[in-house]
Amino acid sequence: MKRIFILYPNTNGNWFNMDYYISNHVPLVWRCMEPYGMEKIEMDMGIAGLNGPAPYFAIASMTFRTLEQFQKAMEAEGKTLTDDIPNYTRDFVVQIGETVELMQHV
Repeated sequence: MKRIFILYPNTNGNWFNMDYYISNHVPLVWRCMEPYGMEKIEMDMGIAGLNGPAPYFAIASMTFRTLEQFQKAMEAEGKTLTDDIPNYTRDFVVQIGETVELMQHV
């Protein structure tokens, strides 16, 4: 599985509108990306760091079986998604990863 992580840093000058993100952007992402094979959207909302505020407002992830599915989705829908970003934040980082299960309770 491939996961695309979108990290929204809690840095000086950045902001994040959680209500808009959940109510508007996430449904838009689902409508645009699901037809290309996106299986899941998840988000971790930052609540704290080890010794202070959370370093990220949120970390979202989209799960695809292949990187090619994500690339095709972005070719077709990327402009629609990126045009919406100024409605809920100013700064973000994207990382593409491959899920590796290390341990799990049975």
